[in-house]
Amino acid sequence: MKYGPTISDIRKAKKISLKNLLQDQMTPSSYSRFVDGKTETSVNNFVALLENLNVTFDEYLYINNGYQNSRYDQLYRKLTTALKAEDAPALIVLVNQINAFAQSSPDNLRMKNLLDMAMFALNHVQGDPLNPTAREDLVKYLINCETWTHYEIMIFYNFIFDVETMIVIQKRLIRVISRYDNLRLYGSEPFRTLVKITMFYLEHGKVLEALESLMDLRDFDIQEEFLFERTMYKFVAGETYTITNTNRIKAIDDALNIFQTAGSTHQVN
Repeated sequence: MKYGPTISDIRKAKKISLKNLLQDQMTPSSYSRFVDGKTETSVNNFVALLENLNVTFDEYLYINNGYQNSRYDQLYRKLTTALKAEDAPALIVLVNQINAFAQSSPDNLRMKNLLDMAMFALNHVQGDPLNPTAREDLVKYLINCETWTHYEIMIFYNFIFDVETMIVIQKRLIRVISRYDNLRLYGSEPFRTLVKITMFYLEHGKVLEALESLMDLRDFDIQEEFLFERTMYKFVAGETYTITNTNRIKAIDDALNIFQTAGSTHQVN
């Protein structure tokens, strides 16, 4: 894949001068060969070019892919959409599609993990026991990761369906998610993950575990503009305390009304 031509296109579209782009990081001749696709450049040079263009790496990949998500991202989005809709026929199709890609690229760990997640989702929607091989592979992957990023958090967030796995993985999760609390300026991924954990425990009748997770949520310093996080806390706290015989029905209703007003139909459901 040639990365240089897209850098040139972005520079011209943003009307950034070559001098401001290069800033003595690269010579004009080296840059010219790079954007013409004749040579590659170092990681340091590439990072500097993106910074000077005010473009993130994810944005760059999206543009370089013709303003489309990668095949993996497209399949992942379809998978999470089908899971939320509990659409078993769509999940069967996705399992077969992802399996074909995984078979054609046996060394592609992301596609193998995605196949495990798709099998989990189908098992969950059909009410079947989780595929033991897929469960073992995915849990082993998450446990062995000393550093979690958005990728691992999203696996945990969307595809952990049994209490035993949740408890095992949560111990690792709590140690790593606090590092990423300030990574995304538009929301708190760690907070949302703990909300998911708390609701998961409530759904499975683990009230004590839910109360302990709720205590962790209370320790977060959520910014005022994080309305989703604040509303979700109101809802999950209302649920937890109401289940433990402290009436917080109004808090639940208030949260549902906020989501209803915002048009978040799935969240309301």
